Formats: sequence, structure tokens, C-alpha cells
Amino acid sequence: MLEFALVLSVLMLLVMGLFDLGYAVFINNMLSEAAREGARAGIISANSDAAIRCRVDAAAPGLNPQVTIAPATRTFNNPITVTVTYLYHPMTPIVGNIASSLPLSSTSVMIVEGAQSSPMPAPCN
Repeated sequence: MLEFALVLSVLMLLVMGLFDLGYAVFINNMLSEAAREGARAGIISANSDAAIRCRVDAAAPGLNPQVTIAPATRTFNNPITVTVTYLYHPMTPIVGNIASSLPLSSTSVMIVEGAQSSPMPAPCN
């Protein structure tokens, strides 16, 4: 019975670590999609930084990530870079004691293609 208790504790730690790893991969994928959505909104030079941040927040609901947009002014045929950063905290307390937090980041670069006569409507108006 003692062997079962020792093996079970290690097995549960491994299973919970796999859950945390899977959730971290999910969050990383969500950040990548949010960065792409922000860059897509940014290739229209009429869109403001606030509209880009709204698109990022809509693509990553509940995360409230930090968004960096460069350059501040966009011109035709020049790149725009959208970087989305989030500090991931593991769900399980045991894994959280081992690794308290993990910084996750994703960057998307696209070329500004043109301007619309009016900005795209932001999904979080």
C-alpha cells in the first residue's frame, strides 16, 4: 500500500503538470491569434491604436494581455508589428509552487496595405 501512495503522488503531479502544459499551449495559441488579428486591423492605416487593442482583446477574451504596437504612425508599404504579452500562472498549486509564472509572448508583422475612408468598426465599441 505504501508503494501505491508513493507512485500515485508522482503520477498525479505528472498528470496535473500535463494539464498545465496543455493550458499554457492553449493560451500561447490564443496570443498568436490575437497578435495576427491586431496586425490585420493595423494594416489599414486609418485604424487607431485603440481599435487594434480592441481587436486583440476580442481575440483573447478574459486574458487582458499587454499589447505593443510599432510604429506609432503607419504609412503605406511599411511594416506594422503587434506584440502581445501575457504572464501565465499555472492552475494547479503544486505546479504553481515549482514554476510561479511563465511569460508568454507572440509577435505578428504585416505590411500596411492601404487606408479605408473610415476606420474598421472595433468589436468592443
